[in-house]
Amino acid sequence: MVLSRLKEFKYLEPSTLSEALSMLDQYRGRAKVIAGGTDLIIQMKQKRVIPEYIINLKRIPQLDYIEFDGKLLRIGPLVTHAAIADSPIIKRDFDLLSDASLAVGVVQTRNRGTVAGNICNASPSADTPPALIALGARLKLVSLKGERIINIEEFFKGPFETVLEENEILSEIQVPSIPPNGEGVYMWLPKITAVDETLVGVGVLLVVDSDGICMESRVGLCSVAPHPIRAYKTEEFLKGKRIEDTLFKRAGEIASEEASPRSREEYRREMIKVFVSRALEQAFRKIKLKC
Repeated sequence: MVLSRLKEFKYLEPSTLSEALSMLDQYRGRAKVIAGGTDLIIQMKQKRVIPEYIINLKRIPQLDYIEFDGKLLRIGPLVTHAAIADSPIIKRDFDLLSDASLAVGVVQTRNRGTVAGNICNASPSADTPPALIALGARLKLVSLKGERIINIEEFFKGPFETVLEENEILSEIQVPSIPPNGEGVYMWLPKITAVDETLVGVGVLLVVDSDGICMESRVGLCSVAPHPIRAYKTEEFLKGKRIEDTLFKRAGEIASEEASPRSREEYRREMIKVFVSRALEQAFRKIKLKC
């Protein structure tokens, strides 16, 4: 990886979201929004992105929040991975998201990098998207024209590509509460590299009734396709079935068939089988401990 000096740009610090949106609209196509900057700065050094303007959101205090009213978790775009990992609310009620944030990079990256930035970068190996997919997260996208809310799995188009328009900002991540009879798990296998990028990441949510029947499941995968994906066929297979010894193994096999790895295909598919099966088993054990 060859890094070079940054090309000169104009640095802007809005004090409100409205001001930031006005700047983004004014310099549409020539500006990039920055929060933690852990991804954008590297892309700029690699000359993959050469913005004329950088709009830093860090001076907008109302964008740094984690709020949960018992039904909906709301996460602002300035919330860092470290804040997610350390939040008592997240660790108590959404622990798979805490685990996913701990999987991101190194301590310095987690201290600066934001969850919203991790989503918007749309790296195929990003750790928080599969956990958020499993949690049924939705994203609020805002512009001067208004706002729209979409499911997170609809946000990704390809490697480092999203549906975010040039004049839009991801202003909030919304996560519904996990049902009392449900549990989630995030598991990942890191590459042994300088940055320990994730080789396979799996987020699952499992909801089971008192008779041991799967009422609902969601499965998110990363680093096994051009972008983070939701394993719909796996979820369909699990729904309505009684939890038995071979059920989760078969679910892992189906999930591996839904993936489309770009490299190390055979190994990644095998690891999907293992990690999906293990994650579902762990989620089921957590449910039984609550009963």
